[in-house]
Amino acid sequence: MTGKVDLPAQEGTLTIKIFLKDYKLSPLLVDFLTWDDPIIGLPLNFGFPLSKPLTGEKEVVNLNRPKYVRECILYGLQKGWTGENKQEPLDGLEILANLGYDVSVLSVKKGDTK
Repeated sequence: MTGKVDLPAQEGTLTIKIFLKDYKLSPLLVDFLTWDDPIIGLPLNFGFPLSKPLTGEKEVVNLNRPKYVRECILYGLQKGWTGENKQEPLDGLEILANLGYDVSVLSVKKGDTK
């Protein structure tokens, strides 16, 4: 997992890169574009509470947990990734939204800070 930050814009991209064994040229790339905080950094890298409006539950989402890596792989497979083919990076916030999370608190709003 790597992070890239645009300080003036106060946004960052956390990228998960997943390889199928012996296929190092065709990773699954999942980009999570969120706001960035100069003190805490990218919220999904350390864990950030997200709510699930349909159930009323709140969960701390940390992309370092295997649960979320698994969800990225399953989503990539649904989108046609086989491990042997190159694809454009997938939208990680879309994956979290499909899991029922309200990702609006993570979205970068142009002309606004957080």
